[in-house]
Amino acid sequence: MDRKMIDIFGERVEVLKQLPPQLVECSSDELKKGVTVGEQAWFMLEDEASVPLYSVLAKDRLSPTEWDLLQLLLKSSKGRQQDEDSPRWRRQLIEALHEPPEAFASAIRIEDDIENMLVPWSWPVFLIAVRPKDGALQEIGAEVKKTFESLTQTVEQAPFVVQDAALIMGIFPLAQKERDGNEVFMGEETAFALVDGLLSESFIEARAVWSEPIRSFPELLRTAKRMLYVALTAERFVPDQRVLSMRGLGIYELLYSIKPQLRQAYAEHVLPLSALATLGTELEQTVTLFIQCDLNISETARRLYLHRNSLLYRIERIRDLTGYDIRRFDDAITVWSALLLNRF
Repeated sequence: MDRKMIDIFGERVEVLKQLPPQLVECSSDELKKGVTVGEQAWFMLEDEASVPLYSVLAKDRLSPTEWDLLQLLLKSSKGRQQDEDSPRWRRQLIEALHEPPEAFASAIRIEDDIENMLVPWSWPVFLIAVRPKDGALQEIGAEVKKTFESLTQTVEQAPFVVQDAALIMGIFPLAQKERDGNEVFMGEETAFALVDGLLSESFIEARAVWSEPIRSFPELLRTAKRMLYVALTAERFVPDQRVLSMRGLGIYELLYSIKPQLRQAYAEHVLPLSALATLGTELEQTVTLFIQCDLNISETARRLYLHRNSLLYRIERIRDLTGYDIRRFDDAITVWSALLLNRF
């Protein structure tokens, strides 16, 4: 890491003269590229100082997106030499994943001849991307790959597996019957089989994103980038959802795309701290369930085990403290989105 990184992260970087015990055995080259320990990223500064200096970036001082991107950069730096011997299609796919995740990757920085990329499969294919719920992909990568390989019992050809710091991705050539239209496409079922297998065989909780059939390499790159974005969005807003499609997460993706400083400003503007302190968990519980019940007061009261009048009292109390009447669709969506952004 050079001084430019300190300029980027500013006061959030801590500069120290001593390494933690678990990094003492690391070489200078490893430390210059960056090493993650727990929720901290350590780097040796590349300068002429007689005493080595180390910069530290803690996860709790970065936004979730910044931390994810930092991990991608670390993986890229460490794997660059190894990747030089990888097939070009694999390098190109990993490079696409190293770029900032995008909801709709309409343009990708690729070479002009990418359309005719030589690949070891026949088109079309479909993708399944896996990301563990705890994000510790490097530690369990071997188990995930093993589960991918076990799916050869349910698919015609073994998948081509690519591992990155953010995702493990399987590229599945379509079975001949699926290509001919004589068999129903099994992308979603295969994704469920994958996450179920990881949980039952390896006790790994993971999230999978599956795609519809893909017919070109540029489309594959765009799909992979969107898969990463959908997976990161799900981690933040719908952590219990195990299998996702490329259809995505709707408004959750829009909320995830908001810049961190704007998220906080919007949440505090809609929901003052005094209102949050007074209403406590009652606010989120009521608003979330009210939205899920399509603003139906009777159904919401039933699911909250409240009398209808008790729910109406809650709603009036929310209006008095926030200024928003969640019986109105616009107000309900405003408060609900602020509650979601307040989780960051």
